[in-house]
Amino acid sequence: MTRKRPGRRARNAVLVPMDVDESPPLPRARHTNVTVRNQSKPSQSTSHHLVSAQPPLLPDAVVATSDPPPHSVENQDAEEHTHGEVYIEDMLEYMGHRQKRRRRGGVRRKKNRVALLNEWLPLRDQYVDELIRHDGRGDYHSTDKCSACGIAAGTSRCIDCLGSPPLCNGCLCAGHVNNPLHRVQRWNENFFEKYSLAEAGLCIQLGHDNLSCPNPRPTTTNLTVIDTSGVHRVVVRFCDCGSLDTAKTYVQCLRARWWPATVKRPRTVVTLRTCELFHALTLQGKMNAYDFWHGLSRVTDGSGLAAPKDQYKDFIRIMRCFRHVRMAKRGGRGHDPGGLAATEVGELVVECPACPQPGRNIPDGWDLVPADEQWKYAVMLAIDANFKLKLKNCGLADVSLSAGWAYFVENGPYKEHVAKYIDQEEMKCCDSSFAARDHANMPTHKRFAINGVGAVICARHCFYRKSGIVDLQRGERYCNMDYAVFSTIARTASGIKVIVLSYDIACQFSKNFLLRMQQYPEGLRINVDGVTLIFVVPKFHLLAHGQSCQVEFNLNYTEGVGRTCGEGIESGWADTNGSALSTREMSPEGRHEGLDDFFGAINWRKTLSLGKLLARSLKAAVAALAEQKAVLEDSNITIPLAIRERWEGMVLAWDADHSRPNAYDEPEAVTTLADVRLELALEESAEANTDVMSLHETSASVFLAVGLELEDLQYAIRMQAKDNESKTPVGKVTLQEKRNALQHRIRSWQVIQKIYMPAVAALLAASVSAEPSELTPPTVASAMPASSDATSAIPTASHLEPIAAGSTHAVTLTIPSATAPIKDEPLYLPSSIPEDMWSQGLSLGLIVKYRRLRVGQAEDTLYNIRRLLRLRTGLIHYKHVFVDGPGQNLNTRARNQIARLQARIKRYVVQYRMARAALLVIWPDGPWMARLQELLDEHVRAPRENKEGPGDGHRALAWIWRALPHEARDVPGHQDDMTEDEVHEGLRVDWVRTRMRR
Repeated sequence: MTRKRPGRRARNAVLVPMDVDESPPLPRARHTNVTVRNQSKPSQSTSHHLVSAQPPLLPDAVVATSDPPPHSVENQDAEEHTHGEVYIEDMLEYMGHRQKRRRRGGVRRKKNRVALLNEWLPLRDQYVDELIRHDGRGDYHSTDKCSACGIAAGTSRCIDCLGSPPLCNGCLCAGHVNNPLHRVQRWNENFFEKYSLAEAGLCIQLGHDNLSCPNPRPTTTNLTVIDTSGVHRVVVRFCDCGSLDTAKTYVQCLRARWWPATVKRPRTVVTLRTCELFHALTLQGKMNAYDFWHGLSRVTDGSGLAAPKDQYKDFIRIMRCFRHVRMAKRGGRGHDPGGLAATEVGELVVECPACPQPGRNIPDGWDLVPADEQWKYAVMLAIDANFKLKLKNCGLADVSLSAGWAYFVENGPYKEHVAKYIDQEEMKCCDSSFAARDHANMPTHKRFAINGVGAVICARHCFYRKSGIVDLQRGERYCNMDYAVFSTIARTASGIKVIVLSYDIACQFSKNFLLRMQQYPEGLRINVDGVTLIFVVPKFHLLAHGQSCQVEFNLNYTEGVGRTCGEGIESGWADTNGSALSTREMSPEGRHEGLDDFFGAINWRKTLSLGKLLARSLKAAVAALAEQKAVLEDSNITIPLAIRERWEGMVLAWDADHSRPNAYDEPEAVTTLADVRLELALEESAEANTDVMSLHETSASVFLAVGLELEDLQYAIRMQAKDNESKTPVGKVTLQEKRNALQHRIRSWQVIQKIYMPAVAALLAASVSAEPSELTPPTVASAMPASSDATSAIPTASHLEPIAAGSTHAVTLTIPSATAPIKDEPLYLPSSIPEDMWSQGLSLGLIVKYRRLRVGQAEDTLYNIRRLLRLRTGLIHYKHVFVDGPGQNLNTRARNQIARLQARIKRYVVQYRMARAALLVIWPDGPWMARLQELLDEHVRAPRENKEGPGDGHRALAWIWRALPHEARDVPGHQDDMTEDEVHEGLRVDWVRTRMRR
């Protein structure tokens, strides 16, 4: 199809072919009179102000137009009407096409990187040609006149102006009065050579915002201007009017958006856009001033033959002043009558808007709320040290521009304090070790005056705190970290009732904390009257501590901290470590100012993203709360109310006083090898003492129970056949003897089967007639009823006729050939019988009894799985504590016992799955489905086994521990006289943790 498409002007409409499936481009808008015609009225003209973007060119057509032909005023209205009609048609077509694409869900996908590169690859020669074309005169090769005046020779051009037309020097200077930093070139009859506007005669008047000056200085000044486009030489004329606000030359430079390198008689300036660019690059990409300056030098002259004078030192001094002034401007200091000199300690920080600040973001009367609600206004602080942010011992003398105005503490009082503790030892961890501390005092540390920094941040939102960062002279000592903590609390958390301190060595740091505080000046002491101090260890670091620390300083067991992990300070170090290579070369004062700038930028980025973060966290918390509540309700069903109330009382008592018994602390139950061997020996003895049943005095329930036992023995022999021990001569004999015994029991059982299940005779006959290789044991899935209404397909006891032992319905069973492997011999339990044979082929009530036996079998196997999982946990703990070491013999014995336990667990898992599969066939809608769920491999785990990582907030107790009430048989080595408390004690820690997560 074709359509009309208006060109740059309405009269240049052309016909452009367009594919049917292609969305038409949006036509160009104009403010014009358009005629809208309809059939009811002849015509009506309406004025519209239409605004749209430039339409994209169609990919399958290129419209080439020449200059528009002249047109008269009298036919302009007709042309405008034509344009209006075309535009309305285009708009209707465009909108209709878009709506059609929306209806059919068509969305044009973006091409990936490979597709885009494949499109560009054939065109790279053309790209090279176009770049070479820029080195020549282009379309102006046939003329040497100035494109502006047309009189003088056009030998110069500006490569920063669009099109780069040839100009004479007069037109070049006249066009660049407002752009003195554009790069220009001059044609020397062979090629374009480097040129400058200063050489062309351009002189810039300063002092009046580009207006004429009534009293300019009689002499000009050559300035070196450092810009993003390179280093330029610019001729300027300063204003000499003597006005108070523009008399100073540095003021005139600043008015021109140039930062002078010196206050008196500046000769070097840096444009503000260059300062802003480098500032953004160094905050985001950790660009250092050395590389940035030399990059500008390469842009100015890539050959190195005419490189600009080295202005690196001037540049870093300017950038330091620029950072300082910009931070003060953003801190509102420009509006204070006292000026920057009146800036107080910590006034230039970007504060966390979500942390409680009395009088600013929390309601009045917050300090009067009950003690159990004070957590709403708690301050959570994370403490850590970073040994990457060092400072070389260069002995540079410098002056501080903003001592203590932001994140670092005041340097003078801090140095006086640290000087009193020269011989203080570094803090020792309890029973943990961290790699950072190992590298803190390496032999090369003497090269550094500062060995790192210690910081205090907001633990919830990861904002660096006011006066919360200190230098570390040697390691991580009390005198350093205490000063940072006391300083930031005194200035930001005064009056707060609950303060949570997260530190990877909080177990050590908390000792004598208040006693050490008394040695500090009055201004740094915390008023602890009515204040609750809580010390915790970050969740990831907690795993490196001992068991006592993991309980005492666990964030998961602390009331009111929510999902705070305490590890946010580590992510902040990852952001600041990139600046370490540049800041370690600075002076001490310059380093503080640079790092303050980095910390402020991090806080500002977090401020911008805080709203989305809190919204995302709230949504996740609501969903997790519903999930954990459901888990807790399921757990409450299986645990008596009195037991739960006692456990909850222990939690509340421990929260109030940590000297009370801790409900979260459970001594590990150590299971010895002898315990495990005795447990397994008793089970194996019970299995070996199972006698062959009496063939004449067997009830239906016993008959079915023996069938389930035979099913389990078949699986056991199949697993034993896969064992390496069964491949030895002795192993083969043992396995064959077990097969023979099992075959004898199956044949004896099948004699009874003909009495209760006469329908099996036909199935066994079919099995005998088949070749051994064709024997396929029937599965539960193959016996699943095909009907969608499974309830109506289940027969009841009233549908079955009794079959007496001597009835004529009895048939003679033909025993399958002995050559068939025992593992393939079908047992034809009721769940394997086709549904249409239930009513006549099974004795009365057999299905009902079979259902009950399968439910009991599934529940028994769950209890056995839970008991063995506890036994395995104890054995693994015993191995780690008492066995692990150089002794190979004990390790091998322990591993063998664990493997035996794991094999028995797997056997019970298979038994449960077989029982549940049978129930799905014979009782698909029974009440058992509410508690006997599908058992996956990830469900077979002990209560405290963690497969989700170190976090505990999203962990949930596996359903096998919540499905059935807890009994004595859950406990390894259980006794019949166990009390209710002893039976449930093993789940105390898991229940209180689930309660904590709800």
